[in-house]
Amino acid sequence: MLITVGLAFAAGFFVGNGLPYYAQGSTGDGRNPGPFPDSPVVSVFGGWGAFVVAAVAWNFAHVSSHPLPGYTAAALGVLTVGLIHTRTWRSPNPWGKRTVRQER
Repeated sequence: MLITVGLAFAAGFFVGNGLPYYAQGSTGDGRNPGPFPDSPVVSVFGGWGAFVVAAVAWNFAHVSSHPLPGYTAAALGVLTVGLIHTRTWRSPNPWGKRTVRQER
């Protein structure tokens, strides 16, 4: 059951982390708080990569064996990364990027 909880939490965390990157990039605005360059294409790939990691974690979590702890852990993973994003997403440069796009 601990593996289910851990992998479900990771899946939720990566889905919650990938969504804003993917949405920001797919709307043509590549600004992001990650360590990667500010580019819409990079943001879309970053979000997509997070979705892939989440899907693999969810596949190996076998949540159907322990549904309540699994879904609870996934929800807590989404909540955790959401709370992290409240502190970092609009920060001017949380990773100390060398090239930061100027505001339009």
